[in-house]
Amino acid sequence: MKSVVVIDDHTFIRAGITDALPKSEYSVIGQAASKSEGLALLNSLSPDFCIVDLNLGDGLGSDLICELKKRDLPTKFIVLTMDDDDLTLQKAKTSGADAYILKSTPIDTLINCLSELSKTTSGFQIAGRIMPRKISKNFELTKREIEILQLLGAGITAAVMGQRLFLTEATIKTHLSAIYRKLGASNRSQALSIAFENNLIQK
Repeated sequence: MKSVVVIDDHTFIRAGITDALPKSEYSVIGQAASKSEGLALLNSLSPDFCIVDLNLGDGLGSDLICELKKRDLPTKFIVLTMDDDDLTLQKAKTSGADAYILKSTPIDTLINCLSELSKTTSGFQIAGRIMPRKISKNFELTKREIEILQLLGAGITAAVMGQRLFLTEATIKTHLSAIYRKLGASNRSQALSIAFENNLIQK
C-alpha cells in the first residue's frame, strides 16, 4: 500500500481526495492546509506521494517542493492546481515536481497518475489543457490584487492590509501569492519593481 500526504488550503479538496483514493491501494497518512504545516508534517513523515496545491495560504507549493527536494526525500510530488498556463507548469517542474494535474480534470486522472508514478520508469506527468504563456504585458491582476499591490508599495504589512480591507491575514497572503505568481516575481521587491515598471501602481 502506498502512503499519501495531501497539502491544500481548502478542506473540501483534501477531503475529496482522501475519499476518492482507493483504500486498498493508498493510505492518506497526513494532511496540511499551508506551506508551514506541510513542511512540519514532512519533517516527520516520508510518504510515497505528496499531492500539493501551488497557492497555499502562507506560501507557494513549488517553494515547498523545492525545499523538500533538498532533503533527498523518496517522495514523489504531484501538483494539483487551477493554474493552467505553461509558465506556471515549468516553474513547478523546475521546483522538482513529478506531475502537474489541473483540478478541472476528473479524479480518476489523479489516480491514474499515481499509478504511473509508481513505475520506476515513469516520466513527468501532465494532465489537463495547458495554455501557452502570454507574451503581452497584461498580467491579468484583479481589482482586489491591484489594491493589495498598491498597499504593498506603501510598505503596509499583510496584517494591516487585512484590517483595512476587512479580510483575514491568510486571505491577504493568498492574494499576495497570486500576485507574485502572475507577475513572475519571487518576492516583494521584485513584484514592486515589475509593478512600477509596467505602471500597474503609482509610487
